[in-house]
Amino acid sequence: MIHKPVGATILRSFWLGLGCLTLISTSAQDHRFDIWKGRDIVGSILVKRRIDGDRTHYVMSSFSEFDILWKQQVRSLVSTEYMDGGMARCHSQVTVNGTVRDSSHFHLKQDTATCYVHPDEHFVHEGRVEWTTARMYYEEPVGQPLIFVESVLHDCRLQQTGPGTYRLHLPDGKVNNYTYRNGRLEEVHVDRNFFELVFKRDG
Repeated sequence: MIHKPVGATILRSFWLGLGCLTLISTSAQDHRFDIWKGRDIVGSILVKRRIDGDRTHYVMSSFSEFDILWKQQVRSLVSTEYMDGGMARCHSQVTVNGTVRDSSHFHLKQDTATCYVHPDEHFVHEGRVEWTTARMYYEEPVGQPLIFVESVLHDCRLQQTGPGTYRLHLPDGKVNNYTYRNGRLEEVHVDRNFFELVFKRDG
């Protein structure tokens, strides 16, 4: 038996309302993923893509609530903008119980980008960025050995583990596993030391 707590219903209503508001003002392509911890839905991710001429804008926003030692409410936002096929800017932020845990910012000027990673890492990135985690929600990264991860602002190794399955190797030994069917992202398994979450496409 699969448990869907009252919180899951509240989260569904919240994200559906947010999606309706967005569709009024843009022609974004929206998708929803439920966040599962074990047999329970603990949150949701809303992903959006808007294409306007030579610009493509991705937004991923999430809310989840679960217990790891104590109750945690986690909110995240990733905003990634491409121009002429390359990333021009991105911003990410994660808050836990209302406190910023992680954030990053990337802004391209000519051929170099200024980068900031919370709390005090500053550096310059050189070279064109074509594949990011935001793009992976809409396209299967066939043949891509590296993915630029918005939260750390670095390229991370992508390993194909089977037909339509990929493992993204993040810093500190963390991994995310992606599953595609017919080129469409269906699930993301997030494996960490103390917990495992699964993002499943809703519909």
